[in-house]
Amino acid sequence: MIETKIEESEIEPELGNDDVKIEVPFNPEDINIKIVPRNIGQLVELLEDNQILIPKYQRLPNLWNDTKKSRFIESLMLDLPIPLFYFDEGDDKKWYVVDGLQRMSTLEHFMLGVGSVSKNKLKLQDLEFLAEYNGKTWDELHKDIKRRINSNQVTINLIGKGTPDEVKYTIFSRINQGDVPLKPQEIRTALFQGYRVDFLENLISEETEIGKLFHKVTDGSVKSKRQEDLDFISRFVAFYLQDYSTYEPDMDRFITVGTKLIPNDTDLRKLIGENLKKSFNLTWNIFNNDSYRKRTSIYDTRKPINKPIFEVLSTVFARLDDVKNNKILQNKEEFRIKFIDFQNSNKKFWNAITTGTATKDSVINRNKEFREFLNNFLNDK
Repeated sequence: MIETKIEESEIEPELGNDDVKIEVPFNPEDINIKIVPRNIGQLVELLEDNQILIPKYQRLPNLWNDTKKSRFIESLMLDLPIPLFYFDEGDDKKWYVVDGLQRMSTLEHFMLGVGSVSKNKLKLQDLEFLAEYNGKTWDELHKDIKRRINSNQVTINLIGKGTPDEVKYTIFSRINQGDVPLKPQEIRTALFQGYRVDFLENLISEETEIGKLFHKVTDGSVKSKRQEDLDFISRFVAFYLQDYSTYEPDMDRFITVGTKLIPNDTDLRKLIGENLKKSFNLTWNIFNNDSYRKRTSIYDTRKPINKPIFEVLSTVFARLDDVKNNKILQNKEEFRIKFIDFQNSNKKFWNAITTGTATKDSVINRNKEFREFLNNFLNDK
C-alpha cells in the first residue's frame, strides 16, 4: 500500500530558475507611459466614481494592518512625499491599479469606508508624530487636516491603452517593488480582467463542480491566498492552448501569453473545462490524494505537489480521447506503479521536474518523455 503521510510543505518550490534567460524580446517603442499629475482628493474622487478600479481578484486583504495604514495617512497629514502610482488604462478608459494597491486600498478604507472586512472606516492608531489624532476617523478630522490630505500631490505613471500585454507584464514586473510585491499571477490577474479571469476563477471555485474537483485532486494543498490556485490553473491553460514545443523562457511570460489566448467563445471555454474535468477525474482515479506528487517508491512518504507534474499530467490527460482514457482506467493500478518506476528510472524526466524547471530543455524533456511513456503504456494494452 502506498504511504500517504505528507511532508511539511504543501507545494514543492521550483528551484534553479533564477538564471533563466528570456529569449523573446519586445520592441521598446511599444512602451507607452504617460505622466499624469493629480492630488489625493482627485484620486479618491475617481475611486469613488469607479473611474479608478481595484480589481476584485487583485485585492489582498490584511497585507497592511491598521497601524501601517494609519502611518500612511499620517504621512499625508504631514505633507510628506509618497511614491508614485502606476495605473493601466483599460479599453473602457478606466484606470486599473498596478502599483500602489495597498495605498489605494488604505485611502478607500479611511476616506470611503469600503474595502475592509469590517465595512467600517479606518480609525487612526499608533501615529508616530500626530498622536492626538489616534482614534479619529476621516469624518472626525478637522477640515484643515482634510484639506491638507486632499491637496497632497502625487505622480501617476499611466500605462497607455494599446500597450501589448507582454510589454505590460514586463513593466508590471519591473516596477513591482512595493512593500508587498505582487506575485506573477496577481500581475496577470490585473492584466486580464473580464471573461479570462472569470473563466480561470470558475475552474478553481469551490462553488463549481470542476472547482471542487480541483481542490479534491490537489487534496486542498493549493490555497487561494496570493492566488496560488489561479497560478496552477493558468499554467494548465497555457500548456493546453500552446504546444509545449513552442515554449520559450521564461515560464511567467509563457503563461501570460497563454492566458491572453483564452477564447472569447463560451462553447470553446466550456470544452476546455470539460476536458480539464476529465483530466482531474482520471488523475484522481489513478493516484487519489497522491496526485501530482513525486514518488520513486511505493514506500516513500507523500511529497508536496509538484507544479511541473501538474503541468504535464493535467494537459496530457485533458487531450486523451475516450478510448485511451478508459484503457488507462482499466489498468490504473499498473499505470500508477509504472509511473513510479518511470520517475525512478528516467533521469531526463526526473531532472526536468526537479531543478531549472522553467528552462526550455526542462519543459521540452518532461513533456516529451511523459508522452513517450504514456504511448508505450497504451501500446502494450
